[in-house]
Amino acid sequence: MAQVATDQKLRDMAEHRGLKLVKSRRRKPGVGDYGKFGLIDAAGKPLLGIGAQGLEASAQDIETYLRAGAASTWKESAESTPARPASKARPSGGNDDDDQRLESAIRPRSKRRSGEQPEPLSREYPKSRSEAEDQPRDRHNPAAKVAARVSSASRPSGRRPAPAPAPEPKLLIRAATAADAEALVPLVRQLSGVRLDELGVARNLKAALKAEAGMAVAEFGEVVGCCAWAVIPTLQHGLVGRLTLLLVAHAHRRKGIATAMVDKAVTSLRKKGCTRLEAMSDIDVKNAHNFFRTLKFEQTSYRFARSIAPE
Repeated sequence: MAQVATDQKLRDMAEHRGLKLVKSRRRKPGVGDYGKFGLIDAAGKPLLGIGAQGLEASAQDIETYLRAGAASTWKESAESTPARPASKARPSGGNDDDDQRLESAIRPRSKRRSGEQPEPLSREYPKSRSEAEDQPRDRHNPAAKVAARVSSASRPSGRRPAPAPAPEPKLLIRAATAADAEALVPLVRQLSGVRLDELGVARNLKAALKAEAGMAVAEFGEVVGCCAWAVIPTLQHGLVGRLTLLLVAHAHRRKGIATAMVDKAVTSLRKKGCTRLEAMSDIDVKNAHNFFRTLKFEQTSYRFARSIAPE
């Protein structure tokens, strides 16, 4: 395959020069002119490697001859090419600006010497916004672009800033005070058969606080729940803590507020020596019994109540 490629290369080189490559027809090595070549011109005139006994030139001889001929042809062509005529002088009165643009266009770019640092850009800004607005803007000047951005950023915007979102309220369980009477009215009226006004709630609240009964309110931005408890001395159980009231506004139920108030009551009753806690739950209040059962209360008795007439 290598021999075939070499033969084809020599044949192409010869044809490119207008010559013809002749190769020996011998097929047996060592016999006659086996592996030899010759060159003839287009008219059939022998040029190289053709003798009386047959072909005499090797592949290297043919390639050297063809390459030498190509080089001499290129040299003769270069020497015979006329030189470019000098440009004619421009007549006087021409456009000097055009000459300067042409000169700057063909002027070679200066090379920066190694180690030389470029000069830093000037960052001198106008002293005031009015001066920045009066100065002409240069699109090709980086310092002018920076100054323009600073000036535009310092201008007051006509839009009002968006109001800050209201902080999320946090649940607060605290001791009740006499000032909570008004807020407790809608909570107490959730009980069936209770129609107390603010004055009645305030009176009962004052009496409970005077009797040292425990009472707490739940705040979640506003008063949303209340819890009351008392210490009941008994013969059979000793000091018993009793939840006398547990109310949460409808819109704030199932948020853990009632559980937090019960925990507050348990902490207070434990400090007073109570080892037992019981709860009073109205029959008409829906889901109240299930709530106490989830807190591990057990129904141990029935509660009976009656009014006491004054003497």
